[in-house]
Amino acid sequence: MTIIVTHDQAGFGALAALAAAAKLYPESRVLFPDKLAPAAALFWERHGDRLPLKTVSGAEAPPSAGTVVVVNTRRKSRLGSRLPLLERAGAVHIFDHHPASPDDIGGEELFVGEVGATVTLLIEQIRRLSLPLDEVEALLHLLGIYDSTSSLGGAGTTPRDAAAAAFLWEQGIDASLLQEYLHVPPGGSRRGLLETLFRKSKLYDIAGRRLLVTAVPAEEYLQGAPVLLRRLQEIEELDLAVTLVELDGAVSLTARTVADELDLELLLAPLGAAGGRREAAALLEGEALFAVNERLLELLERHLPPPVTVLQIASAPVAAVDEGVTVAAADEYFEERGYCAGPVLSEGRVAGMISRRELHRALRSGLDDAPVRGLMKPAVTAGAEISATALRRIFVEKRAERVVLVNGKNEPVGLVSPVDLLHYAYRLDRRPPAALPRGSLLQSPPPAEMESAAGLIKEALPARWQSLLMLIGQRASLMEAAVYLVGGTVRDLLLGREPARDLDFVVIPDAVSFASGINKYLGGKLKIFERFGTASIFLENGLRLDFATARVELYAAPAALPQVSGSSSLKRDLYRRDFSINTLACSLLPESYGELYDFFGGRQDLHDGVIRTLYHLSFVDDPLRLLRAVRFEQRFGFRIEEKTAELIGKALQSRLLEKVSRSRLAQEVSLIYAEEDPPAVLMRLHELGALGFIYPRLYPDEALWQRLNRIGETLAGARRREWSRRPEEELVYLGGLLMEMAPHDRLAIIRRLGLSRRRAAAVLQGSEAVPPLLRELEEAGREIRPAVLVNRLDPLCPEALLLLDALAASRAVKDNIRLYRESLQYVRPRLRGGTLKQLGLEPGPVYGEIIAELRGAVLDGRVRSEEEELAFVKAYLRGEG
Repeated sequence: MTIIVTHDQAGFGALAALAAAAKLYPESRVLFPDKLAPAAALFWERHGDRLPLKTVSGAEAPPSAGTVVVVNTRRKSRLGSRLPLLERAGAVHIFDHHPASPDDIGGEELFVGEVGATVTLLIEQIRRLSLPLDEVEALLHLLGIYDSTSSLGGAGTTPRDAAAAAFLWEQGIDASLLQEYLHVPPGGSRRGLLETLFRKSKLYDIAGRRLLVTAVPAEEYLQGAPVLLRRLQEIEELDLAVTLVELDGAVSLTARTVADELDLELLLAPLGAAGGRREAAALLEGEALFAVNERLLELLERHLPPPVTVLQIASAPVAAVDEGVTVAAADEYFEERGYCAGPVLSEGRVAGMISRRELHRALRSGLDDAPVRGLMKPAVTAGAEISATALRRIFVEKRAERVVLVNGKNEPVGLVSPVDLLHYAYRLDRRPPAALPRGSLLQSPPPAEMESAAGLIKEALPARWQSLLMLIGQRASLMEAAVYLVGGTVRDLLLGREPARDLDFVVIPDAVSFASGINKYLGGKLKIFERFGTASIFLENGLRLDFATARVELYAAPAALPQVSGSSSLKRDLYRRDFSINTLACSLLPESYGELYDFFGGRQDLHDGVIRTLYHLSFVDDPLRLLRAVRFEQRFGFRIEEKTAELIGKALQSRLLEKVSRSRLAQEVSLIYAEEDPPAVLMRLHELGALGFIYPRLYPDEALWQRLNRIGETLAGARRREWSRRPEEELVYLGGLLMEMAPHDRLAIIRRLGLSRRRAAAVLQGSEAVPPLLRELEEAGREIRPAVLVNRLDPLCPEALLLLDALAASRAVKDNIRLYRESLQYVRPRLRGGTLKQLGLEPGPVYGEIIAELRGAVLDGRVRSEEEELAFVKAYLRGEG
């Protein structure tokens, strides 16, 4: 039997997904949600008998199913009592449009796409199979798309959603029914509903934000209230609108925000909310309306962050020039400070804007001594107190390259570029729950009070990993040894992040003998490092197990490799680690399974979002830890603790990084490019003054950061493509980093990083060959012939090709690169060398010349068949003769 399930408190999006899935699985049964949102419940009451759903209740559901189809979610936390059914299923099929999370279930078939509504994915399958839909089904599916995408106006809406909606309209939609369920009724009823909602709504000002909270009984909320409240929020520019609807024995909570920096799912997590950053919902059973209202306001009073102002993301102070300054002086001024542009002032007030592009054009025209007032362009200005969301609208509506922030006297106080906004958006996308309420960052109780991680292991780790940990603990007990899961795995468990595929263990008394013994049961590849008292087991599924003997590391000199001596103290072993958040240990012995050991306050630092070293000489012992500190800080959205930051500064002043071997430095630097946002790590290293030790004579400016961020965007898309040889992302970034450097400085950095000949060649091709090639392609635009395009792009390695794509500014060049990548590079003549030999041609270099000429003719469309290819070769040979 096939069972279809979704989450509780289902709205039109989930109800429509159930109906569409039932269409695709005609012999299925639907395990109906316990609760429906009011409008969806009304639709089901009126039209449920006309939908192709054969429903069963939880009590009627079979103990197991051949296939379970999950729609509109894939998170364990939202499936609740349905999880046992999934665990017993022969196969799990998933249809979902929500972004991936560590809480996701797995499945044999995944239909997951970046669309605004899950219904869209299902409608695409229905269209592909040419399945018929009646008017009620089409109406429900359209309601599902509109409900999930804010009537095709939400931030996540895609052309695929619009195409699915257009298809449903073609099936014959009764617009009056659509209006009845989704829109506000016309005429006098609109006024009555509006008056009711105003009477039941209250405006609040919390943390400098405007909020609207509406609390109503279910019977007063139906018939268009959601749309009316949404319009009200947009008109009043409210940061947050929350609606509480009193149901039978429960309260339904829905929240919506227009503020970029708010994440409602995490902010409202203590109330059990789920959904996304912009919209979230919760069903609080057994609670009264007034009680939920009070809990909500208390939560917001304590934890709602104040709005981000543009000054927090702007560059300040501003590099500005007076209108009477000469072109030559202005260019020199901007060059010294590394700025690409700045405002022009008249009596200290913003009068215009000038960029180095205009200055260079004027210098080439011999206008060195001309005043900049004759070259400046109008400046786009904004008040320094506006929000980042409002600033984004200014960039889009005024098509601004930069916005100057001014005070009441029109004096410049900050400058914002698209790069600044991009950095801000990156930080929002990667912001972990650290800045959110206690209890939603980690599990409740807060981590400093947790005594066991057994529950987290059971919830977060795959079943195979759990079995592995239990086996390791049991074998340790039989061998009279102690074994602990330590470091990053425990840290990531507490943070709710997906752990890496390498697990670290500390063993007392001997890791080498223990690993050798346990590997007899695991059958992996064993590597032993006697000098360090460690061993690694590599399993077939890509999992790596690292075992270390509890030890004390003694450093003979700063930055040297450690000398290891045995120790029976877990605490002393953990003390040698880099930061407190990596000192956590979890017992795997059966009698104490999951018990947490936190000798150095690591759990509290996780909760507070702090990177803290353990002792004063930590960076002297291993200077590479300062790079690690920045990586962790950016990865988790944490902050480096003040004393630790001082120690980093002293280590840099002492030039300790120069004492590290080239191989160790290169290995650690490579890890930067495995992070989610390498440009953010590099920028932070630059702020601390460490970047120059890694890349000497690199002088970052705004153009460089912009280039790196464009590379990051291109690489994000490239990860989803198939490659015969996957590009090394570090080499793409390096090509962009070293592009503006002098050739000898570029080579010095490549030698310093110890790059192999192939990797060095990729970096040099990116930094040296890509810029002139890009200029050539930009000039040619869409007029370039396919043969010429292939001739130019064929010699590029994958890294250089990605860099070229990232830096291409025009749509024509990007389209040409995509055409080459997806099609032209694979075009080959049908004719082979054997045919040339039959024509009496002796094998030799001329073979390659002829095939190359023939390929060009095929690419340009001058030759279209095998007969024409043969004629082309004969003509070519006659011409040679």
